[in-house]
Amino acid sequence: MKINTKTQRQLKIQNGLFYVLMIGLVILLAQLSLKTNTQMDWTSNQRHSLSKTTTTFLKQLDKPITIQVFVSEGNEFKPALTTLLNRYKSHQPELTIHYIDPDFSPDIVRELNIQQQGEMVISLGEQQQHVFDLSEQSLTNALIAVSREQDKWLVFIEGHGERQPDHQANFNMSTWTTTLKQKGFKTKTLNLVQHQQIPRNTAAVVIASPEKPWLPGEITLLKDYLAAGGNLLWLTEPSDNRPLAALAEHLGLDILPGTLIDPNTELLGIPDPQFALITDYADHPIGQATSSVTLFPKVSAMTPMTESSHWQYQALLSTPANVWSDSDPGPLAQYQAGDDTAGPLNIGYLLTAKQSQQDRQQRVIVIGDGDFLSNSFIGNAANLELGLAIMNWLAEDDNLIAIPVKTTVDKQLELDKMASLFIGLGFLVVLPASLLLIGLSLWWYRRQQ
Repeated sequence: MKINTKTQRQLKIQNGLFYVLMIGLVILLAQLSLKTNTQMDWTSNQRHSLSKTTTTFLKQLDKPITIQVFVSEGNEFKPALTTLLNRYKSHQPELTIHYIDPDFSPDIVRELNIQQQGEMVISLGEQQQHVFDLSEQSLTNALIAVSREQDKWLVFIEGHGERQPDHQANFNMSTWTTTLKQKGFKTKTLNLVQHQQIPRNTAAVVIASPEKPWLPGEITLLKDYLAAGGNLLWLTEPSDNRPLAALAEHLGLDILPGTLIDPNTELLGIPDPQFALITDYADHPIGQATSSVTLFPKVSAMTPMTESSHWQYQALLSTPANVWSDSDPGPLAQYQAGDDTAGPLNIGYLLTAKQSQQDRQQRVIVIGDGDFLSNSFIGNAANLELGLAIMNWLAEDDNLIAIPVKTTVDKQLELDKMASLFIGLGFLVVLPASLLLIGLSLWWYRRQQ
């Protein structure tokens, strides 16, 4: 190609246009990078990003919540705190976050009773929650707790052998109620003989598996509470002598005799067929918040007696068709036509009633088992998720659902003795011997040159 003055001019113009376009492209990319913030979490359980339930809650949050973070400059916790809070801020810009150096703010530290580096105080008006760790679960629970519009008191009836909300025995419910308190609920036990009135600020009354009969006056107090639009969770049990038969009649429910027998438990390695496995939930916020199977030991089934002009019934927990209610249960129980009730059966019902004067919906849940929320069994499958969803619904906080725990996927490598011996000998004997042999070979080769 012959280069002349015209060709040189064309090449200079082309080079100039190339540099102008390249500079323009760099400027556009810089502007794009400043205006966009896209992150991708490729970890197996998305542990470097917020869960979907947290992000949904943050988008619905419309209250001026303040987060005070007490951490010194240069402290090892500050980068992790900043990273976690930036994730929350990206989904809810209205959150106000203040980083406070406790070394230079002793008055605030004493006023708020700060105990450690990295402690966070979540505030909304007069409500406060302290967060002591860097988990998403703890921080979101605190945000949920302070965002509740009013105190949510759960009143546990006692005096008839009920499960206790604060006792740690296997039969009782301290694990469940501790989690409820983390979500902002407050609990109180109430003996209706000693206190003949249910407090007006009660979000829901809980009757957890009574073993002794109620007095007629106590049943009257409970009926008056329901007549005033109160919400109720009643956990009953299989029994030949039902202590609250009058309540079942008042609610229009027929609790079937006998205990459920579920042959499907054997497929999961549970030898006792008196454990019922539930995977069929109502198309309802409670069912949607329960992510997997729930386990119910020794549960009774129930059905509405007749159609009620007051209550609307919806089955919450339904069994498979091959489950039955056995009048004489045991490890080798067999279905007996005429004596037993064939499935599918319902072991839990939602009852609702419109309160026209209060412009709200009265809510009642009846479940034929209380063991699933006891300390012994609440850790099984999705029992805790179901228990939290039930109370959020009864307290009329439909949007506040359980926040899953972010955990690292198990990467543990298990080796038998032979594999461990092989690896040990390989690193301690074979590898050093091989390196020594290679070194001697190189030395001998060079010496022969």
